[in-house]
Amino acid sequence: MPKDELAKKRWLAIPSELRKKLESNVFCVNCGETTITNYEVDSEDHYIILRGYCQSCNGKVARVID
Repeated sequence: MPKDELAKKRWLAIPSELRKKLESNVFCVNCGETTITNYEVDSEDHYIILRGYCQSCNGKVARVID
């Protein structure tokens, strides 16, 4: 299974309420705490990484989930 498919599968295995909390607890260098939008799920080592955009300023943000 390709790395990104495995990461998506692991991400979707997290309960939806917890996923929403993780999506809304992302740091943006311009806005501070924000919500990530239009993100893709990736992985590196054993971590899930969400790469997307700040809901407020549309700047690039990422969230690492261990």
